[in-house]
Amino acid sequence: MQVIFKNKFLGFAILASLLVTLIMTIAQIPSAKSTMQNIPIAIVNEDQGALGQNITKQIMNNKTKADHADKPIFKWQQYDNRTAADKDLDFNGNYATVIIPKNFTADIMQISQTNQPATIKIVLNQGRNNTLSTSINQILTGMFTKIGNGIGSNLLAKMGNNPINANQVSAIANPLKVEVTKTHQTTDLEAASSVFFQPIWIASLAVTMLMYFASKAFQPRNRQDVLKFKTITVAIIAVIALLIGFSTRFYASQILGYTFPDSFTLSCFLALASFAFIMLFSGFIAWLGVPGVAIFGLLLFFGLPLLVMAPEMLPTFYQNWILPWLPMRFLYEGIRELLYYSNNFINQNTIALMVIALTGLGLFFLESFSKHHKASFL
Repeated sequence: MQVIFKNKFLGFAILASLLVTLIMTIAQIPSAKSTMQNIPIAIVNEDQGALGQNITKQIMNNKTKADHADKPIFKWQQYDNRTAADKDLDFNGNYATVIIPKNFTADIMQISQTNQPATIKIVLNQGRNNTLSTSINQILTGMFTKIGNGIGSNLLAKMGNNPINANQVSAIANPLKVEVTKTHQTTDLEAASSVFFQPIWIASLAVTMLMYFASKAFQPRNRQDVLKFKTITVAIIAVIALLIGFSTRFYASQILGYTFPDSFTLSCFLALASFAFIMLFSGFIAWLGVPGVAIFGLLLFFGLPLLVMAPEMLPTFYQNWILPWLPMRFLYEGIRELLYYSNNFINQNTIALMVIALTGLGLFFLESFSKHHKASFL
């Protein structure tokens, strides 16, 4: 019995249990503390009447906050015309546009004659975040339903004792109709970004480790041998990255049933992401050894909850200091940009992945000039 308690691995087991549970709990902070705040929404008032202007002013001054939020739910931005607003329904733009159509006030004033409600249009930018888009739709629809009820009550009060039929009562009581359309639709690909993240990240990490252990058998005679070996290694990694990118896309199509608008471009992007990650991992492991793997293993657990949620739902600290530094963010957002916005292969996320790859390459080759390069080549 004493032998068991003297065994150092018992202490390691206790320490590991406490440390792992702590890390996994900390990883859930973004999900547990998520709240909607400062979500950019556009509004376009095409109506020249008093009602359109009043509703616009009422919305712009709305400072309703979600539970535990420091800032209002929506950050309203007024546009002069729909063309300008549509332009900002882009990859990192507004989540929705509210449009008050021309003749809105006139339609409300004539509702007792036409029995037709006036229309408020909402255009949702579904590609930004499908889950948040659904919540925005519910909140905005509820907001305009409430505004419509207020308008209806005022209209009924103005009618006084004038006789009105059942159709008029129904139209006046519900004077607003909310018309919702979606742009940059996710269709059946809404989970594609998440689907690709784990296979690419884990496969890249596994390849890095295998290449690291394979390099242990290499015995260089001089620094030139080291540089030559690393150059060949990078070439092999490039081929493996292509294999990872194209095979992952193929598996997603054949096993998960996804149909992609441009499979070749997507495969190339996944290959680039894999190459960038492998080089980044290799660069760190070259200097830190196997313990460097733990850094990127933890990023898998910490990063996934952050990537799934819209940035506006994250605590401020995570928005400003954690999310911008996650290398896998460029894979996640790059897939979203390619699938939902039909952007070209060369975009901001592609460039970011190239920078990551070059950073990893720099660390990888610089290690050749360090004092301990004979003990570690990856």
